[in-house]
Amino acid sequence: MTQKIQNAIIAILKQTKENEDLICADTLDSELIEHLGIAYHGQSTLSINREQRITLAKKAVQLGVNFAEIVELLIWKDFEGFVASVLMENNYVCIESYRRRGSSLTRGMEIDVIGQRGRTIVAIDAKLWSIRAGKASALKKAAEKQKERTRELSFELNNLSKKMGRLPAGEYQFIPVIVTWLVEEVELHEGVPVVPIFKLNSFILDFDQYDDLIVSYSGHHHISSN
Repeated sequence: MTQKIQNAIIAILKQTKENEDLICADTLDSELIEHLGIAYHGQSTLSINREQRITLAKKAVQLGVNFAEIVELLIWKDFEGFVASVLMENNYVCIESYRRRGSSLTRGMEIDVIGQRGRTIVAIDAKLWSIRAGKASALKKAAEKQKERTRELSFELNNLSKKMGRLPAGEYQFIPVIVTWLVEEVELHEGVPVVPIFKLNSFILDFDQYDDLIVSYSGHHHISSN
């Protein structure tokens, strides 16, 4: 049964990679479709949204499918959502694709996933890279950029609070993180943790172990009286 579920999930993810909304369900077992919690639209058409794709991807990994195989079936937005879902399971409040528009005074900026729990805010760059060539130098450059984005984010707590829900006033620690599937263990580049996606949950649970090794930035949130 496990193999059957694995094969069905892989088939669904393959068919919905380019068109997430609809797939032909003629070749899939109806009981299996129901077991996976997917709704029919008509006799042979399924409706698959992004959240369901993420759920199916996580289920496949839990059932033993090689993560590299699953990653190949994801698009970058799925990968961001996968990362955010792991944070939310660990009681983080999350937003995806935080953007700051550029102006004559400031550069534009985008952070893939931001998670807040207590006084800690993690700024994550979710790297769905498909090649390993030049991995070390690419990760170092990405770490440098993520440090700068996170430092700038520490000055934007008022804007961030509007997007995440009202944050209590006070000081927060901002931590840059890169999540990818190209590394096998947690690595540090420029003081930035580079975390394999399949170890993100354990990294969050053991976060305190990295306190003395990782770079962080302080930001203070003032609540306006207006």
